[in-house]
Amino acid sequence: MSAAGDSVLFIFTDQHRADAIGAAGDPVIRTPHLDRLAAEGVLFRQTYCQSPVCMPSRSSLFTGRYPHQHGILSNGATIWPDSPCFVRELRDCGLHTAVIGKLHFTWRHDVEMLCAQPLLWRLGFLDPHETTGKMSAGNLRVSEYSEHLRARGLLDGFYRDLLRRVQAGPARGEHGPSLLSADDHLDGWIGNRAAQWLRDHDGRPFFLWVGPPGPHNPFDPPEPYASLYRERDMPDGMRTLADDPHAAGRARHLDGGSGEDRAGVRAIRTQYYGNISLIDARVGAMLGALEARGALEHTWVVYASDHGEFLGDRGLWGKSEFYAESVRVPLIVRPPDRLRAARRGQTSDALVELIDVSKTMLEIAGADLEGHQGRSLLPLLSGDAPLDRHRDAVFSEIDRRLMVCDGREKLVVERETLSPLSYWDLGADPGESANRAQDPACRAAVDRLIDERIRPFLQRTPADMGEPWGIVAPYGRWGRNPLRERWWQAPPPAGRRSAGA
Repeated sequence: MSAAGDSVLFIFTDQHRADAIGAAGDPVIRTPHLDRLAAEGVLFRQTYCQSPVCMPSRSSLFTGRYPHQHGILSNGATIWPDSPCFVRELRDCGLHTAVIGKLHFTWRHDVEMLCAQPLLWRLGFLDPHETTGKMSAGNLRVSEYSEHLRARGLLDGFYRDLLRRVQAGPARGEHGPSLLSADDHLDGWIGNRAAQWLRDHDGRPFFLWVGPPGPHNPFDPPEPYASLYRERDMPDGMRTLADDPHAAGRARHLDGGSGEDRAGVRAIRTQYYGNISLIDARVGAMLGALEARGALEHTWVVYASDHGEFLGDRGLWGKSEFYAESVRVPLIVRPPDRLRAARRGQTSDALVELIDVSKTMLEIAGADLEGHQGRSLLPLLSGDAPLDRHRDAVFSEIDRRLMVCDGREKLVVERETLSPLSYWDLGADPGESANRAQDPACRAAVDRLIDERIRPFLQRTPADMGEPWGIVAPYGRWGRNPLRERWWQAPPPAGRRSAGA
């Protein structure tokens, strides 16, 4: 199904939960361009990330390894720039490899992003245009985006507003309209920059990674997207608090143990949905750029995200847990127009892992990466394999916890001891509302999953990479970057107001 000469547009967002797309069944959200991708390709509704947190998930996508193999189990380390990486293989097969936006390879370079391009060249990107994410906590990372804001007199106001939002926390007032326009907002700017790149590209087969940092918190869509949704139309979400032992403590801390602040949940959801609709509009701009050049004939379009978002469900915000809201991600693959017989407008409930996405892109280019654990989706897309079967089970990890799910049952264990932490019978309890890991009646099922799924998985996926590269951030010991500390504390010069002040 692959052919030399095909290009790949890979749109990889941050913290987009799997069900927040119109084509996935959400009755409120407006995502006409993602819905178009689904109508012209395949929507995979049961796609699981390899870790429900950013850097481990992205490291798995890069390397094709599970977290215990590459060693990145939290956001505190990263792979070496010369580690196994699918992008380098695409480059070596002749694709012009580029990135615009967030990679989260590491956001704490010893040097600023405009000086860090050699790190990305070593990963395989010939044309890197990297930006930080939205949770930079105000640490100024100089990039093309920061210089765009600086040139427009918007940088000071943007960072002051960002710091205010980050200090407010994920569930206490950080949501609300951005002070920037849609074209100056980080997600809007990245989408515009990518569409321009596609219009200007010289026609060589390419791989373009577009990394909008949204809809990750802080939930800050610009107008008109901030006012696009009404609170009364938002779903209340799941009131039942999490009972996974790790997640339960977080839920009690964040929600006060009640699960009843649904008005606050609805208000925040309007902003999360608004950010998704902004990204969707820029997806439309990218598709328009390809269409205008006739490039959809030979371009694969892939949309995915690194992990989900709780949005107040189970008393939780953010991610880092193995409930569906956090561990499942959207995945849409649109084949090139030249593949007239490819599946179109269909939905798959086959179990898929996020590393299958990078494996699929390798196969599109006729490339391979030694040690890659993914399984290509091309047979499902071509019709050569059943659309409802791909994997027997999927796995995800964070810190010392490991999850397995076979579509009927889900088990979370402590990876070293295999002690059960959570067990859900998805047939009887699809909403994962009752953790039965300590129920004697479920002991046989727990033991079976450990013996038949987890032990063989760990045996066939030994660690095969070097020690992770610890994120070196000398300014961390001083709190904020001392070079900017005085800049933050000082008022604007007399006679000049910061943008947004």
